[in-house]
Amino acid sequence: MKVGVALRSTVFSPSTVAKIIPVLENSNADSVWFPNVRKSFDTLDMCGMSLGMSSRLRVGTGVIRPSDYDFTLLLARLHTLSEGSGGRFVLGMGTGAGIGRSAIEGLVAVAKRLREDYPESLKPPIYFAALKKRALHAAYLNADGAILNFCPPGYVQEILPEGFGRKEFTLACYIKLFFAEKDEEARMMLANEMMAYNSIPQYHKMFEEIGSSGSIANLVSEPAMDIPDDLLKISSANPTADEVRRTVKRFDRVGVNLPIIYPYILGDDEYKTRVVQRLASVIV
Repeated sequence: MKVGVALRSTVFSPSTVAKIIPVLENSNADSVWFPNVRKSFDTLDMCGMSLGMSSRLRVGTGVIRPSDYDFTLLLARLHTLSEGSGGRFVLGMGTGAGIGRSAIEGLVAVAKRLREDYPESLKPPIYFAALKKRALHAAYLNADGAILNFCPPGYVQEILPEGFGRKEFTLACYIKLFFAEKDEEARMMLANEMMAYNSIPQYHKMFEEIGSSGSIANLVSEPAMDIPDDLLKISSANPTADEVRRTVKRFDRVGVNLPIIYPYILGDDEYKTRVVQRLASVIV
C-alpha cells in the first residue's frame, strides 16, 4: 500500500522541511504533498526544493488554485518541476472558493488546456480536489487522481462513482492527525480545526450528512473534552503508532489507494522531526 505525507507550510517551514525530506526519503513513504496555504510559503517552490533534495519521492501540490496564476508562467513552472525531477512531480489543483457545476467545469477546462499546451515529455499527473460526488466523478473522468480531505472512510464509500475501479486512477485522502507534547493541547488543535472546517458551508453540509455536525457543535463549549467516537473516524489527537496504522488501513479498505498522513504538530523543530520520524516508521 502506498502512503503519502502532507507537510503544511504553517507547520513546517522551508528550513524544517529541509530536515524532514531526508527522513521521508529513507522511509517507505510514497510521496510528499504541500497543501496550499494563503499568506504562507510558496507551494510550488516547496515542491521544487523537496524534489531537489530527494531522488525517489513523488512530490505534489495539494492543492493549488490555477486562477491564482498566470497560465503561461504556471505552465513553465510545472514543466520545470516535472522535467527537472524526472517525472516525480504531481499537480494537485482545486476550485478554491468556487462551488457547483460551473466551478468543476472550469477545473476540467484548465486540465484539458494544460494537457494540450504541455510539452510531450513528462506530463505531470493531474489530481483534482474532491469533496462531493460530482467533483470526484469529474476527476475520475478527466484527471489521473483525486484528493479527498477530512472525511471518514464511510463517506468515501458513499461518494464513489458507480463502477469505480479504473486501475490507473489514484484516490488519495488527507488524514489529519494532531500532535502536541500535552494531550489536551493536541485535542484543542483537533477541536479548533473541526470547528473551523464546520464553518465552511461545503464541509458543514458533509458533516451533517455523516451525522457529525452535532458532535462538532459540542466541541465549542468544551474544546478540551474527550473526542467523540464519530469524530475519531475522521481524525485523532496524539494517536499511537498502532492507531495510525489502523486508521490508514480503514481508508485502504474502502478504496483509498493513497492515504496521506497530514500531521499538525505543536512544538519546536526537534519535536516536529521526531513526530514525522515516528509516522514514517508506521509506513510499510
